[in-house]
Amino acid sequence: GNTANDIGAEDLDALIEDFKSKYSSSVGDVELNVAFEVENGEVADFTDTSDESYELTISTDEQGAVNVKIKAASYFGARHGVETLSQLALQDPVDKKTYILNGIKIADSPSYLWRGLSVDTSRNYISPAVITKILDGLAAAKMNTLHWHLSDSHSFPFVSSTVPQLSEYGAYLPDKVYSPSTVSDIVKHAKKRGIRIVPELDAPAHVGYGWQWGKANKKGDLVVCLGKEPWTDYCLEPPCGQMNVVNQDLYPVLKDIYKDLKDSFPSKWFHMGGDEVNFNCWKSEKSITDYMKSNGWSTDDRGFMKLWDYYQKKAYQQLQGARSEDKPKAILWSSRMIEGDDILLLDKENYVIQFWGSTKGDSAEEQKYKKQLKNMLEKGYREIMSNHNELYLDCGFGAWVGAGPNNWCSPFKSWHQAYMSDIREWVKEEEVDISEDKVKELILGGETAIWTEQTSDSDILYKVFPRTWAYAERLWSNPSKGKPGEVGSWEEAEERLSHFASLMNSEKRGVPSNTMKPEFCLQNDGKCVLESKSSSANQVIHSVNVIIILADFVHWFF
Repeated sequence: GNTANDIGAEDLDALIEDFKSKYSSSVGDVELNVAFEVENGEVADFTDTSDESYELTISTDEQGAVNVKIKAASYFGARHGVETLSQLALQDPVDKKTYILNGIKIADSPSYLWRGLSVDTSRNYISPAVITKILDGLAAAKMNTLHWHLSDSHSFPFVSSTVPQLSEYGAYLPDKVYSPSTVSDIVKHAKKRGIRIVPELDAPAHVGYGWQWGKANKKGDLVVCLGKEPWTDYCLEPPCGQMNVVNQDLYPVLKDIYKDLKDSFPSKWFHMGGDEVNFNCWKSEKSITDYMKSNGWSTDDRGFMKLWDYYQKKAYQQLQGARSEDKPKAILWSSRMIEGDDILLLDKENYVIQFWGSTKGDSAEEQKYKKQLKNMLEKGYREIMSNHNELYLDCGFGAWVGAGPNNWCSPFKSWHQAYMSDIREWVKEEEVDISEDKVKELILGGETAIWTEQTSDSDILYKVFPRTWAYAERLWSNPSKGKPGEVGSWEEAEERLSHFASLMNSEKRGVPSNTMKPEFCLQNDGKCVLESKSSSANQVIHSVNVIIILADFVHWFF
């Protein structure tokens, strides 16, 4: 291959071979040359300091050859450059010729460091084959994080080498597990696509099946309220379960699991869960209230906040021991711990908060969420956005417990909402008392989230995409909010997203998504828009500069 600086990046060569295969039915004899200039082509583990920027130029020489140069500081930037190159080439389905933009130079880098998707594999098991397909879809849109919600009260499918009882007792079926070798394959697949996988062990709530083996192994009850009825008194959805945080045998088990997760997932980040703790559950267990009284704690909400804080500090100590780090990078979901004075319970040097509340609305609950987020930012907490009013992908379907046409977070969140979910703009509108530079420092980025109570292998890709692709553009380029039809508006992005989804749905890419519009609209750009945006759309379409590549890719030289 024509690789500058002899970086020896076999994986970059593999990316080019993959690019060639996607357009292998072209015919002709035009030569394509791709040159890399990469400072460090090693496929290292993705970190917060990984440089994802790249420069891409495409030109033709006097002999008619197409010359492509990709310049980047790292493998990750070079990979993004190849991805962009593949999206600049379009094969006409009728004449079978491949068209590519010519005479261009792109200098590109992300607006946010954290760009991801949160996937729940506990409510319903998601197969490794589908997870890798999700990774392919994320990589195409330059997303860099898969947040893997591995366990919940419903099941525990992760196979822990140290504590195998968790999956033995907690998996739905013996083959519905993620073994160490399976996880290793998924992590490798992600790594080559510039994606880190951040594991989550949700606790102390959202813990249940998989933890019931403690008493039989002389460790006492590791979990309380398991499957307790009526469930509406002890948790937000069945089955119930919370950690028995006063059982001292719990904490060495946590340390063992944390170590296994560290060994399986190389990411420096770890998600500790931490949302929706139900005080009624703990209050119903005499051993817990007796422990609280012996420590001089009341058994009202304030006392249970102290109990929760007691657990969180001890759990973090186990994480420190498992990772042999003084300050491991931990993430927690937003919760009562970030309301008012209780925010002081969490050390902002140790935790990033993933905000799942609402950023819009005037109801008392919505106002509470907005106050949470404002309070967190003004106190200097780093934050990842997953606000459910725009980024929860499981909303808008029928209720799965009880009767009703809507689940709890209805209505459906469209791709338009995901695209326009601009947290920096929200900070200005809500007059949060922090500087613009501080906003960029504190808000790491965001994740769409798919909870799988009503999702499985059969439909998860259609729920995740194209909405996550829309959010990916927001996180990567974050265009300033424009008027309808202008850059930064969903109207301006619509046709681009439609064509991107069509590309991803094709046999060449093989990542299905929910259909956005009739095929007529894809074949007739500018015809399926309101008149107010037709002129601007057509102006963009007619100004595109393309050349025809008449080459069969086997004749292209790399």
